[in-house]
Amino acid sequence: MHFKCVKLYSSWLDFPRWILSIPFCCWHIISAVLQKWGPASAELPCKSVSVLPPSSFRKYTMTSPITAGDTSILIFGASGDLTARKLIPALFQLFRQGYLNARCPVIGIARREKSDDEFRGEMKAAVLRNPTEADEAAWNQFARQLFYRVVDISSEEDYQKLNSSLQDIEKQLNTAENAPRVVYLATAPALFDDAVRGLNSGGLIPSDRKYCDRLRVVVEKPFGNNFQSAQILNEQLTKWLHEDQIYRIDHYLGKETVQNILLFRFGNAFFEPLLNRNHVDNVQITVAESLGMEGSRGGYYDTSGALRDVLQNHMLQLLCLVGMEPPALFQGREIRDEKMKVLQALRPGSNGPVHSWAVRGQYSEGLVDKQPARAYREEDRVPAKSNRETYVAMHVGIDNWRWAGVPFFLRTGKRLPQRVTEIVIQMKHPPLNLFSTVECDGDLCSIVEARPNQLVLRIQPKESIFLRFSTKRPGMQYQVQPVAMDFDYEDHFDTELPEAYERLLLDVIRGDSTLFTRSDELLAAWKFVDPVLHEWESNGTNLEFYPAGTWGPSGADRLLSDSGHRWRVPRVWLTEGWCRLP
Repeated sequence: MHFKCVKLYSSWLDFPRWILSIPFCCWHIISAVLQKWGPASAELPCKSVSVLPPSSFRKYTMTSPITAGDTSILIFGASGDLTARKLIPALFQLFRQGYLNARCPVIGIARREKSDDEFRGEMKAAVLRNPTEADEAAWNQFARQLFYRVVDISSEEDYQKLNSSLQDIEKQLNTAENAPRVVYLATAPALFDDAVRGLNSGGLIPSDRKYCDRLRVVVEKPFGNNFQSAQILNEQLTKWLHEDQIYRIDHYLGKETVQNILLFRFGNAFFEPLLNRNHVDNVQITVAESLGMEGSRGGYYDTSGALRDVLQNHMLQLLCLVGMEPPALFQGREIRDEKMKVLQALRPGSNGPVHSWAVRGQYSEGLVDKQPARAYREEDRVPAKSNRETYVAMHVGIDNWRWAGVPFFLRTGKRLPQRVTEIVIQMKHPPLNLFSTVECDGDLCSIVEARPNQLVLRIQPKESIFLRFSTKRPGMQYQVQPVAMDFDYEDHFDTELPEAYERLLLDVIRGDSTLFTRSDELLAAWKFVDPVLHEWESNGTNLEFYPAGTWGPSGADRLLSDSGHRWRVPRVWLTEGWCRLP
């Protein structure tokens, strides 16, 4: 057993400071004793216990698989697109790699009448159409633990039947007694309350608090559509569940490159001392999509928009990972505590009205990949006079000791030139800029200063990290040439990066909540964007249009140029050299 006390004193004679360490040490000793020998108490909070270290520090290895233990997995909304496109393929990959054993039943649940064999056939067609996953022998083994049950989500009687059927399936597969159960609510948020209420009436939620970790409930976004609705949704869930039983999934946090942000920051002595207000000029986070409203998504998107769909969740989570302080322990609670501090310190980049620090846009007709693209208002199921934003840019700041005064620029949008997600940390110039160079564009040449150093974390596609710095161009004169060092995941590691849902589902099975959003994080994010939502939905003005296939409205450029900055145009490293994304 390991006790850890903080040394707050410089000597034993330094009594006033030394005495402060006593309560801290006592707390750690008592906590360690309770964890090792203390009985489970109904008064103690329900806490997820992971058999393995947090996933962010675990090495994802294909050669030495580790099974996660027996677990029953129930997927509500199994007839929906998410189940066939993401969830079952992810579980199948976990099975192939040895992370999911043959004693883990996977039960699809929906209202539509369907047999086990019909469900297996539909899932096989969805999974094996991908050539990289076409392993028929492995599928035939995996299919033995696939089942389907018809449940009306509002019928208490159906949940009682489900509980009985689940016990029979677990006996059939020799699933360990009292093995954890994972319930994945791949349904509309409006059905979450009925589903959790039904789980309780069917006896699927442990009544004894010390066994509460036996049930883990995964909920998909959107988690509300504003602060008030998110608060109501939280109250509905926590009426039946403890916070530690709720796993609010954000698939961005399951991406390997997102998880690597913390290790890159806190595991490398070169960079962490520089990431603060003394050295960083600005930070840019871009989440760009080239797609529009394919698949008739226009009806849903027009009730959501870029602010709710991407910025409030994905982008603010990326900002937290870039801006947070190192946690005292690399564990779920401590990491989420530090992210929460960032959200509490988040401020608008201007004291003026919303339009002075937040820009919204909507795409008009244009060209994407040299193909004509119609305007948003001409998309299927989109009202002809819709003012819904398809683009958002924001200037924000983190009002704390590390980042005070450093502008953070966020942008996300549909129908941009390329699908790309990246974080750009631009450093300040040296105090005395001694060097300049001549750059020419055709016959037009000019003397320019050395370009600032940039650290770029590419989340997708072509996952990579690269550093731009200046060096002397060969020749008789002192001319500066910006060059780059880059690291490419695909080139360096001889393995495919795991899909986000594979990692996240595995973490739920293991009871590791590190990569999931806590309720206070969720509400803090909504609290920040709520004034913007209110302003935009009550005021139809200030909507700027941008041609499809461009990087957004001119107002987004002014957001940076007013403070002497400009957006970085995303580039991709090719063997021929640096090329700008089209």
